[in-house]
Amino acid sequence: MNIAIDLGLLPRAVLRKRLLGAVARWRFEDTRLHALLSAGRTPRGLILRYALATYRSALIFTATIAEMVEKAPSDRAKLHLLMNLLEEEGAFVRASTGLVVRHERSHPALALRFLEACGGSAAMLTGAEQHATGPGRALLREGRWVEAVAHLLVGQELRFGEASGELAALFERAGVARRDLAFFHAHVGTDCRHGEEALDLVLDHADTRGLQEACVAEAEAGGRIWFDMHGGARSDVIAAA
Repeated sequence: MNIAIDLGLLPRAVLRKRLLGAVARWRFEDTRLHALLSAGRTPRGLILRYALATYRSALIFTATIAEMVEKAPSDRAKLHLLMNLLEEEGAFVRASTGLVVRHERSHPALALRFLEACGGSAAMLTGAEQHATGPGRALLREGRWVEAVAHLLVGQELRFGEASGELAALFERAGVARRDLAFFHAHVGTDCRHGEEALDLVLDHADTRGLQEACVAEAEAGGRIWFDMHGGARSDVIAAA
């Protein structure tokens, strides 16, 4: 008899569909930020606050991936997450020279470039800026590794990868130079790939029905927090702007 039936486990394809469905409703196109940028009516102060939050999130996210690598329960998981971390840090492997680190291409460095283009600086960080990673980091501290992966990488990183191209286009329309939007362009392909790899990690390591259900719930929660970080629902935002 199939062990998945015995244990009540969701089949892999079903769990994958539920994880993707849990975050599908949290679309960037439905947020207040998208509405304001599309209408060309985004206050400069709001753009600066978003840029500050983006820079702080990039700093925290890199450290979070490192913690995920350290706590990963399998070599395969460590490898996937380590490759993610290398890209976050601007590092890559070249056959002729080995590991190459380009600090100016790290995601925090690219986020800082965006912040400076919006009139800000690293010195403006207070530590009180909003970011979406807090609940996911709390899951890691509690030892709930696979749920943290579902929350942060499926619910948020995959979502950001899907939205980055649109964000870049809208900020360029708002007056930010294309060169200074490299942070968003860098995520267009990579975060979608990392999110797909994270889906596989959840499918591999959520080995009880209860854990599967918890991962679906955390993916949804991560997507919702990410959505709220972009202003929440856009209802009537243009009229109120």
